[in-house]
Amino acid sequence: MNKKILLVALGLCALTAGCSKSPEAGGELELTSGNSALSCTPGSEKVGTEGLSIQGNSVSQAGESVSYRLNKSLSCDGNQQVVWKTVGGSTYTATSVNSTFNKAGTYIVTAKIEDGASSSQEVAMMTTVVSDEVVVSGPQVGVVNEPVSLQLAVPSHVTLYRAIWNFGDGSPTETTLQPVQHTFTAVGTYQVKVEIAGDYGNEKVLTHTIEITEAPVENCTMAAAISGPSEAKVDSPIALSIYMPQCLADKVTSIKWTMGDGGTASGQSIQHTYGAKGTYAVEAVLYSSDKALFTLEHSVLVTEKTTEPEPEPTPTPTPEPLACSVAGQTRESHGEIYSETASCGIDGTKEMSYRDLIKEECKLVGETLKWVEVSRTKETTHEGTCEGQSCRLPDGTIVPNGTSHVLYSTQTPAGSCATVSQTRVCTNGVLSGSESYNQRSCHNGCGDFGSHGTVKTNVVTGEISIAKTCAYGETGIFDIFEQVSDQACVEGQIVTSNTHQGNIKTPGVCPTYKYAPTDNFTACSADCGGKQSRIFVCVDDKGTQVDAARCAGLAYPIEERLCDGNPEAVRRQESSVAIEEANSSQTCPANQIGVVVNKREVTTVKTYACIDHQVQLEGQNVIYGAWVSESYCRDYVAHRCSHDSLSNSEAQGRYEWMVKCQDQLPIIKEFLVYFEDVQKKKGNTSYALDSKGQHLYPSFMNRATVPEKPWIAPKKKSAPCEMPSTVYVATVCVSSCATPEQQILAQAEGSGKLQYVPFVEALTKNYMFVASLQSAQSMGSKDVQKTRVDQWVTELIDSEHDILVFKMKSGRELRVTPNHPLVASNGFMRLSQEFKVGDDLVQVGGILDPIVSITPIKYFGKVYNVYVKSNAIHHNIIVLNGYLNGSAYFQNAGAKDLNRSLFRKTLTRGAF
Repeated sequence: MNKKILLVALGLCALTAGCSKSPEAGGELELTSGNSALSCTPGSEKVGTEGLSIQGNSVSQAGESVSYRLNKSLSCDGNQQVVWKTVGGSTYTATSVNSTFNKAGTYIVTAKIEDGASSSQEVAMMTTVVSDEVVVSGPQVGVVNEPVSLQLAVPSHVTLYRAIWNFGDGSPTETTLQPVQHTFTAVGTYQVKVEIAGDYGNEKVLTHTIEITEAPVENCTMAAAISGPSEAKVDSPIALSIYMPQCLADKVTSIKWTMGDGGTASGQSIQHTYGAKGTYAVEAVLYSSDKALFTLEHSVLVTEKTTEPEPEPTPTPTPEPLACSVAGQTRESHGEIYSETASCGIDGTKEMSYRDLIKEECKLVGETLKWVEVSRTKETTHEGTCEGQSCRLPDGTIVPNGTSHVLYSTQTPAGSCATVSQTRVCTNGVLSGSESYNQRSCHNGCGDFGSHGTVKTNVVTGEISIAKTCAYGETGIFDIFEQVSDQACVEGQIVTSNTHQGNIKTPGVCPTYKYAPTDNFTACSADCGGKQSRIFVCVDDKGTQVDAARCAGLAYPIEERLCDGNPEAVRRQESSVAIEEANSSQTCPANQIGVVVNKREVTTVKTYACIDHQVQLEGQNVIYGAWVSESYCRDYVAHRCSHDSLSNSEAQGRYEWMVKCQDQLPIIKEFLVYFEDVQKKKGNTSYALDSKGQHLYPSFMNRATVPEKPWIAPKKKSAPCEMPSTVYVATVCVSSCATPEQQILAQAEGSGKLQYVPFVEALTKNYMFVASLQSAQSMGSKDVQKTRVDQWVTELIDSEHDILVFKMKSGRELRVTPNHPLVASNGFMRLSQEFKVGDDLVQVGGILDPIVSITPIKYFGKVYNVYVKSNAIHHNIIVLNGYLNGSAYFQNAGAKDLNRSLFRKTLTRGAF
C-alpha cells in the first residue's frame, strides 16, 4: 500500500558536528566537553537499546543553540562510544552535541552507541525550528490505538493566550498551550485543527494532517521523514535527505524525488537549486522494487537571493573515534542509497539505485587499534525501466524518442498518399501504429482512374452536340456524341491528350404532341349530382401549348366528374311525430295494480341538402312536448290466467325469480313492496305468492304491442333478470272453470232473493251472495242458504280453452273446464274430466241426472269461478245450472277434499 505521510512546511534539516557545512544545512554542531575527552561512568554496565532516547529541545528558534545528549551514561570499562550522525552527513563521536539552526525547518539528529564489533540500534530526535509563524509540530503518520504527541512551535516574538485542539475524530476538544497526546481509535486520515489566539493579531486556525494506519509488523514508517530546510534562496543549492530507521532501510530499494518546479532527483540525499521565487511542493516516493511504499511531502519557500554571502560556520575537527578492542575483528555496514544513470536499449537510459556494503577490520595503526575499511562493494538495490529509447525504422534509420515520421503502406496508392499514410511516433523504443506502414516515399494516385503511371485510351471526357432537323421546323434539338481522349495519371494529376468525337450518346428526339388537361370544365348537368367534362388542349412533350392541329388524329380524352349546379335548389325539410313513453314515479292507488306511464309527443324535423353530390340528411332538430300521465291501473282482482297458466311448482318458481331480481327490476320491487298484503288472510281464504297458502302469481302485459299482449315471465329462479321496459304487472292469477253463460244461483244484495243469473253477470255486477248447501248432513237436502262472496274470479284476457259440454237425460246442459269440480252421486267431489257417460250429476235436493254425452269443444273467451268467505265444505258447494258444483276452493286450498266423501249422510240410489 502506498502510505502517504504529509509533513507541514517546516522541513527536516540534519545536524552536523565537526564537519564542513553542506549547502543550506542551516546549522552547526559543537562539543560540550572538548574534542577528545568523553564522559563515562567507571564500573557501570554497558548502555543497552531499551529505553534509550535523545534529550534536547523539540522546538527551537532560528539562531538558537540546542543541546542534545543521551538519557543514559556510557560505561568506561565497556569501550562504548556515541556516534552522532546527520542523515547524509558526517559522523561525530562525543557524549553530547550543541547546534545552532540558522533557518526554519525540521531537523533530525541520530545517535548510536558503538561497542567493539557490535553497535546498538539508532535513536533519533526531531527538532522543529520556526521563524515567523506558529506551526504544529509532530508526526504525520500514526498507528491506531497508539498515542501520538503533538505540540505548537511558537516563534520567540509571539505570545499565545489560548489554543483549542480539535482532533477531527469526534472526540472532545482540548484547550491547552502545552504539548498534547491523543489516541486515534480508527484507521483513517484526520485533519487536526488548532484554534489559537495571541498578541500578534486575530485568531487563527492551524491545520495538521495525520494518517492513522493499522499497526505494522515493524513500526518503521512512523519514523521516516524528509530532513532539510523549508527556506531557500534563488540560485542557491538546497540539501534534502531522508531519514529511515534500519528496519525501513532494509526494505527500500530506490527513492524518486519531484521538486515541484519540474525537476527530479534520485537517492537518499539530494541537492537542488530553484531558479525563481515561490513555494514548491516536494515529494519523495519510497519504493520496494517497483512497488511504491509511501510518499513523503515537503514544502520549500524560495525567496530572492541576497547580495551578501551567508556566513560559513567554522568547522570543528572530528576527534578520532575510540579504537576497536580486538585486532582482526571485522564488521559490516551499509551506506546510503544513491542513484546512477546507465545506458540501455537504443540511446536509452535507466535509473540504477545502489547501496555500498562496507567491510572494516580492527587493525593496529601506529600504537592504536582502529577500524580500517578493507572493502566497499557496490550492491544494486533497484534497476529502473529503460526510458528514452530511440526507434529503428524499417529502412534502418534511427528515430529519437518522442519524434514522429509519416510512413506509407504503399508507394503507389490508387488515391492520395494521405489515405495510405500513418504518423508513427517513437515512444521509448516502440514505434506506434501498424507494421504495414513501412514505406518512406509515396506517389499520389488518381482515385478511381488508377495509381501513378496508369494510362487509359478512348476515355470519355465530354460530349459534342450536332443539330437535328424535325417535321415542323423545330429548333434547339441536337444529336449528342461522346468526346473521347487518351489519359494518364502523373503524380495525382490526370493528363489528357488526343481528344476526338466518339460514339453517339443521345440521339436527338423531335417533339411529340398530346392532349393535356386544363383546370376548366363544361357546365354542370344537374342541380345536385350532375356531371361535367374536363377541357383538354394540345401541348408538346415539354408541356407548352401549341396549335391544336399538331394533335390531329389523336383521340380527344374524356374525363368526367360529379358536380352540383345549384345545390340550394334541392334543400328541403321533413317533419315526423312520435310518442315517447317513460315510467312514472307515481304508483297505482291502493288495491290496484298496474303502472302509470308518462307520455309525450316528440317532433323530429329533418333538413336535407346536397352533400357529396347526393341529397342527404344535413341535420335534424328534435322538439319535445310536455309529459302527460296515462294510467294502466286496475282493481286488484284475482284472475284466472289461461294465457299464463302455472302449476303450483311453477308459481313458486316465478315467485323465487321475482325475489332474486327485485333489486334489478324496479317494477318487481314495487309489486313485492306495495302488494305484500296478498299474503294476508282475506275472509276465510288464505292468499299467498309463496307456498304458504293459496297459490297466487302475477301475470304481465306489454304496452309496446298493439293490442297489448301478455309477457310470460320466467318460471324458474335460475332465469336471467331481464324484462322489457314496457312490461307491467297486469293481474294476480288463480284458476277458474265455468263459461260465462252458465247460470249460478246468486243474490245481488243482502235484502234480495237468490236467483239464477249468468255467471258473467254475477261477476260484472259483483253479486254479494251465492247459494250453497245448508249443512253437510246430506247432499239430498233441498235447503240452501246464501253465503257471502269473497271474490269473483275470471281471466285477464280472452284466450282459447278446452270445454267439456255435459248433456244429461233431463235435457239440461252444463259447460265447464276439464278441471272444474263437480259432486258425484257417491258424495265425492271429482274433476269434470273424470266423469263418463252413464255417470250421474247431482241436482239440488239430491236428484241424480244421468250423463248421456260429454263433448269436448274449443272456446275462445273468459271462464269464471268464485271464492266464498268460508272454508266449510258444504258452503263451497254452489249451484250452477241447478247442479252441485265446487267453488274455486276445491281447485286450490280445498284440493285435498277431491275424491273423498264430503257428506255424513249420502244418497241411496233409487231412494228418490
